[in-house]
Parts: sequence; structure tokens; C-alpha cells
Amino acid sequence: MEKKQSYQNPYHRQYRMVNRDKKEKPPFPSPQFLLAVFVLAIIGIGFYKFADYMITKSPMFRLRQIRVSNNHYLPEAQILRSSGVAPGTPLFRIPVDSVAMRLLQNPYLEGVSVSRSLPSTLLISVQERVPVAYLIDRRVYMVDHSGKILIKKPAMQLKNLPLITGLSVKELLKNRTPLLDALDLLKKINEVDHTLLTLISEVHIDHNSNPCLFLVRGGARVEFKKNTIYKNIYLLSELFKNAALLNQLEQIKKIDLKFSDRVVISKKS
Repeated sequence: MEKKQSYQNPYHRQYRMVNRDKKEKPPFPSPQFLLAVFVLAIIGIGFYKFADYMITKSPMFRLRQIRVSNNHYLPEAQILRSSGVAPGTPLFRIPVDSVAMRLLQNPYLEGVSVSRSLPSTLLISVQERVPVAYLIDRRVYMVDHSGKILIKKPAMQLKNLPLITGLSVKELLKNRTPLLDALDLLKKINEVDHTLLTLISEVHIDHNSNPCLFLVRGGARVEFKKNTIYKNIYLLSELFKNAALLNQLEQIKKIDLKFSDRVVISKKS
């Protein structure tokens, strides 16, 4: 009797093998994975605790020194008081931006930079307002490049700076336009020939006319035409290169530069 040959579908066998593989796959998450996550979490928490301790409690990072730089007029002690920062404060707990804003409330400061220097130092760099001219109105005031009017500090040297006259501080605080015109004139003089500034003792201003200058030697009045100011300054610079004219400054009453075709020099009677 002939034996019957059995036949098995290969696709059925493959299906059974795949199912067997799926049944034998280990569960997720595995104990090893959970253990690794747990160990990493413990390490992370430990690192955080250590970092927090170093930042907030370690004596290594507590403030021991505050260095102030670029202050020429304001005493260092005044800047330190204004900063509001106490020695012993954790260095990383000091809000440097808030300290800078607090210092900028001082009108004599135009800019402030505050930074940390490890392990225990705070650096404060200041930019003070620098006088470019001064006013006298019962007290002596400094004026900076922006027209800011402040009471002169003892350390400020004004002997080589021009005096601005003609209007009171009260008037200028209401309307700064004449003062800004005077400062603009001084700026342009410095651009054309900075040596002229050493010959100027006074800038006179009012509400109705252009600024005019008075010279150190002889007190001669120098008048300008506003719309040709650079040309006028250049002419004045060329005039003062004449040694003979410089020797006669004590006898000159006025130098008029308002004319386009000539310079008018009036002598004292």
C-alpha cells in the first residue's frame, strides 16, 4: 500500500514561527532599563544638590570683593553704596542687571556694566558723564555732550572748558534748544580745529540769536552765521594761524564771520 505524502504550507510554518518569536520577546520596559533610569535620576539629583550647594552655600562662591573701574569723578565708596550689594552674598544670587539699573539712577552715570568674576568678585565698570562746558548760576554746573546739566563735582576740572552764559539754569531746563545749539557749535569747532577750543573762554546764548564766542585773550566777541557754520569755523582757524593777528588779540573787540565775502574785525576804541 502506497504511503500518502503529507504536505504543509510553508506560509503557515512561517506564521507560526513569527508568532512564537513574538511570544518570546521580553517585556518593555525591562528591569535593566528601569534600573538605568533610576541610577541616572539619582546621579542627576545628586549633581543638582551639589551645584545648588556650591552656588548658594559654599563659602568659595560668596562675594568677597567688588572692583569698581573707570570712575574719575564719583568716589568708589558712593558707587559701592549705590550698588546695594553686601559682602558675603552668594555670587550667583546677585542680580547683575538689577544692580546695573540701580546704579544708573545716579544722574552722573551714563552707562554701567556689572559682571561676575569667579570665584568671589563682582566687577562694576562705569561710564561717567564728562563735562564739555560749564554754567555759573549761583552755583557751578557741568554740562555734558547731551546737554545734561548737573552740579559740578569737586573732582571735575573745568579750567580748560568754555563757560556758557546768557541764560539761567531754570530757563535752560524749560527750553534746552539754545544750550544744544551752543554744544553743537563747540562740537563742530572740535571737528574742524580742536586747538581753537583752547582760545575760547565763553559761549554766549539767548533765545533770539545764534551762539557767539568770547576769546580768552582780550575777550573779543566772535559772531557766526548759522547756515555756514563750518566755513566760518575754518576761516577763524585760518585767521589764528596768523601770528601777527594773535599778537593783537588784546586790541580786537569783535570778529564778524557772518558775511560770505569778507571777515570784519573791529578794534577797541
